[in-house]
Amino acid sequence: MTPAALAVSLPALGSVLYMPLAESGAGLPQQPDGVLVETPRLAPLLRVHWLSAVCEVAPDGPREWIDGIDRDGRPCVRLHLLPDTDYLGWDRLLASGEPLPATAPAPAPHVRVLDACLLRFRRRRLAGFDLLCGEAVTRLSPLSRQLAARIARAHAGQGDRQFR
Repeated sequence: MTPAALAVSLPALGSVLYMPLAESGAGLPQQPDGVLVETPRLAPLLRVHWLSAVCEVAPDGPREWIDGIDRDGRPCVRLHLLPDTDYLGWDRLLASGEPLPATAPAPAPHVRVLDACLLRFRRRRLAGFDLLCGEAVTRLSPLSRQLAARIARAHAGQGDRQFR
């Protein structure tokens, strides 16, 4: 999965819980591959080389997410599926990649999260580049909002997290 293919696919997801991860390396690709990001918060998406779909059953029900893995096998970003996420867009994103080789890194279910925010991705053209933008989700179902707060809280290991 290239950053360019990811930039094309992410807007179809609708609302997701976006989490840049602490385990990712600091370096970005030398060539932007035709993709720029609007804010530094989205920069980990430029390092994605593989996608890994993960499911787990938590005490409050099933959870599904996608880890973006860099070339060195480190997770750099996590996208959580929410009830408001477009499930067809989610499936298309996963179907658009190549299957992982048998030696691919195993998913890391519990990683340190730098931030957690409810985003909807947008892509637009700017001077010959795809510009990937993340806009804060303001309208979300109560179920998605509650689930996102529980997921963020589980990753942060702290008290209640509220999303406005």
